[in-house]
Amino acid sequence: MEMQEVHDNMFLPLPGLPPILITRTEGVYLYDSTGARFIDASGGPMAVTIGLGRKEVAEAAKKAVEEVSYILPIFASESRIELTKRIKKRLPPELNEVYFCSGGSEANEAAVKFARQYHVLAGRESRYKVMSRDLSYHGMTLLTLSIGDVKMRQRDFLPMLWRNPRVAPHYCYRCPFGKEYPKCDIDCALDLEKKILEEGPDTVAAFIVEPVVASAGGGLVPPPEYFPIVRETCDKYDVLLIVDEVVTGFGRTGRNMGMDHFGVIPDIATFAKGASSAYAPLAGMAVRGSLTDLFKEKSAEFQHLYTFSAHPLSCAVANEVQRIIDDEDLVARAARMGDYLGKKLRDLEELPMVGDVRGKGLLRSVEFVRDKASKEPLPKEKKVKMDIITTCLLKGVFFYPGYWEDEQGRGDHIMIAPPFIITEEQIDECVGVLQETVEEMQPMLLG
Repeated sequence: MEMQEVHDNMFLPLPGLPPILITRTEGVYLYDSTGARFIDASGGPMAVTIGLGRKEVAEAAKKAVEEVSYILPIFASESRIELTKRIKKRLPPELNEVYFCSGGSEANEAAVKFARQYHVLAGRESRYKVMSRDLSYHGMTLLTLSIGDVKMRQRDFLPMLWRNPRVAPHYCYRCPFGKEYPKCDIDCALDLEKKILEEGPDTVAAFIVEPVVASAGGGLVPPPEYFPIVRETCDKYDVLLIVDEVVTGFGRTGRNMGMDHFGVIPDIATFAKGASSAYAPLAGMAVRGSLTDLFKEKSAEFQHLYTFSAHPLSCAVANEVQRIIDDEDLVARAARMGDYLGKKLRDLEELPMVGDVRGKGLLRSVEFVRDKASKEPLPKEKKVKMDIITTCLLKGVFFYPGYWEDEQGRGDHIMIAPPFIITEEQIDECVGVLQETVEEMQPMLLG
C-alpha cells in the first residue's frame, strides 16, 4: 500500500507525525509496513496493560461472537456476569453496583448524569453543578469537555460548552498558590470547600477528579493529605465524589485502582482503558449500593443507555484480560516496573531541559523547560514535545503527548505509560532514546 493511501485513509492525520501503516502488534511492539519496529512506550493512550497481540484474547473474542454476537444491554450475558464479579474484586466492597458503557467519555458522562438524577430522586433538585479541577481531562463529549480543562481540546468548541466551576489542581511543580509542600496547608484541597461555598452548597451535585492526573497535567500525584480532605468536604456538603479511574484503574499506578494509594473510597468510580487493555471498547462506572438503593426504592430507571453498552464481545474480551492480569500477577509487575521506570527517568533530571519528572507506577511524565531555575516553559512556536515524540519515533520508541499549557499557550511534557509486561531492558531502551533525543535538541533550544 502506498503512503498516500495511508494518509488519505486517516481523515485528518496528527500534525507533525508521518503516516504510518501498522501491520502487526506483539508484546510492547508495533510493526509497520516497512518492517520497522517501535516500542509502544505509551501503551496507546495509556490503555494497553497485558501487551499487544495476545492469542488467548483473540480466542475469547471468537468464542463470544459465535455464542452471543449481540444483545440489548437490558439483557444479561454470561461474560457480563463474570466480568462484573472480576471487577468487583478490584474495588472496595462499598462500590458494589457496576454499570457498563462503551468508552471513558461515556462513563464519565454517565456518572455525572447519575449524580444529578440521584439528587433529584432525593428531593434536592437544586443540585446540578458538577465541580472539577483545572488541568483535568474527562472525555471528548461536549459535557465531558466542559468539565475538563485541556485548552487545545476545548478551544474550537468554547461557545458550546457549559459553565463549570473549577478548583485549583495539585500541581506541586507549579503550585497555583505559590507554595511548596509540605508547608502549603494543602490549599489545593481546601480550595474545594471554598468553591462549594462560593457556588452555594445547595447547587453542587458532584465533584469529579482523577486520582493521578494523566495527560492533562502529566502524572500529577497529590500529596497524601489531599484526598482525605476532599472526602471530608464532600461528605460535609452532601456532594458526590466521582473518581475518574479511566487511566489509573486496573493496575496502571501499581495498585488495582488509583485511589487505593490514598485510602479514600469515592461514591462513584469510572473506568475504561485498562479494563479491556484496549482490545475492545469497554468502560463503566462502579457506584455505592447505598446510592443505587434510592433508585430501587423509587422504581426509577437510570436515564442512560447506549447501543453498545455491556456488549457481550467487549465483556468477553475484558474477562480474558482480567484473567491474564490475575494469573500473571501484572498489577504487582506494574508496581515493580513502575519503580524501575521512575528511577531511570530521574537520571534525566540532570539534563538542563528537564524541569520535572513525576508520576506513579507505569504512569510517568517528563516536563521540559527553557530554564530550570525559573521553570520558564519553552517557546510555543518551537513545538518541542512533538519534535521529541517524532524524533523518538524515528528511533523506534513512541511516547504520548501531554497537554498542559500556560496562559501563553506554552507547555511541553510527554507521557510514558507502557504495557505492564515491559522488561527492564526495554525500559532502558526507551529512556536511552529519550535522553539521546533531548541531548541532541538542547543546544538548539537553550543556546
